Amino acid sequence: MDKEIEATLKHDHDCIAAMLSILPGLGHIYKGHYLSGILMILLGIPIVLWVGILLLMATAGFGVIIPLALWAMVVVNAYFEKDYRRHRFGGMI
Repeated sequence: MDKEIEATLKHDHDCIAAMLSILPGLGHIYKGHYLSGILMILLGIPIVLWVGILLLMATAGFGVIIPLALWAMVVVNAYFEKDYRRHRFGGMI
């Protein structure tokens, strides 16, 4: 496969993983990191929501920045994480 096509497909898979991370963990599952993705969904989301609600009440709204920052970090991590899946059109990239 041509290097340029490979790079384009890798970028596309990275963008899809980042978009799926609207629900933290789905982007990681898409890239083949099943354990970390499932742990984010089952443990990470409830804990961050609980802490976010506590901070929201304790800081008159300023605490909402922390869960949003953590969510942004998950999106960036899903984008840059190594892809372990074999995608239909791209092979192992």
